[in-house]
This record gives sequence, structure tokens and C-alpha cells, in this order.
Amino acid sequence: MYWYHMSESKVLKVLEKYRVKNASVPIIVEGKNDLQCLREIGFPGEIIIINSGNGLVSFSEKLSQIHREVILLTDFDRKGVELKNSLRAYMHGSGCTVDTYLWEIIRRYVPVRTVEELPFAVRRIEDINK
Repeated sequence: MYWYHMSESKVLKVLEKYRVKNASVPIIVEGKNDLQCLREIGFPGEIIIINSGNGLVSFSEKLSQIHREVILLTDFDRKGVELKNSLRAYMHGSGCTVDTYLWEIIRRYVPVRTVEELPFAVRRIEDINK
């Protein structure tokens, strides 16, 4: 529980900042369950699921033609880290700004391995903060 005490207000502030930012900047996630979980914790804007049917390079190039900036929120396990790093490199190479700060804060301060675990963790933080 120590991590909650140290970081609860920081996590809540960052989440609120990114809810606002998501109104104009899309979030990229790995799957439809991730999309639903972000909706559950109040993200209102465009959320894009990584299309596994196409290659990451093609996905990144197409997305970079549409958006100048994206928020990247993959899972926090080894596969998610590799995916985040690859997408960030491909999208940056295509001229798109890739924001990973939300990912970094969650990975550092919230004990979850997947985006799907976020609603439960966020509710716990909010309950502790009441």
C-alpha cells in the first residue's frame, strides 16, 4: 500500500490531465478490452486499437498521416514494452509526436501489468483519496 500513499495524488492528477488531452489527441491501445477499460475510467476521446492484421510500420505510417500526435498506452509487461518502443520509433520516424508520459507514470506508480487492470487500480486510488 505504500505506493498509493506516495503517488496517489500524482497519479490522479496525471489521469485527469490525460482525460482532457484525449479530447484532442488519440490514445493507441492493444485491444478492444483496453479501449473499454479506458472508457470506464473516463477517457472521452478517440481511442485507436492497434491493427494486428497490418504490420506495425504500415499502421504507424497510416496513423502518422492522420494525426500529428498520439498518446501510446500499451500493456506494462515485456511484450507491451517492446510494442511501445517499436511503435514510438516507427511513428517518430513518420513525423508523429508520441506521448508516453502517461504510460511511464502508470508503470512506475500503479501495480498493474495490463491496461485492463487500470479501472480496479484507479478506483482503489480514488477510494483512498476520499
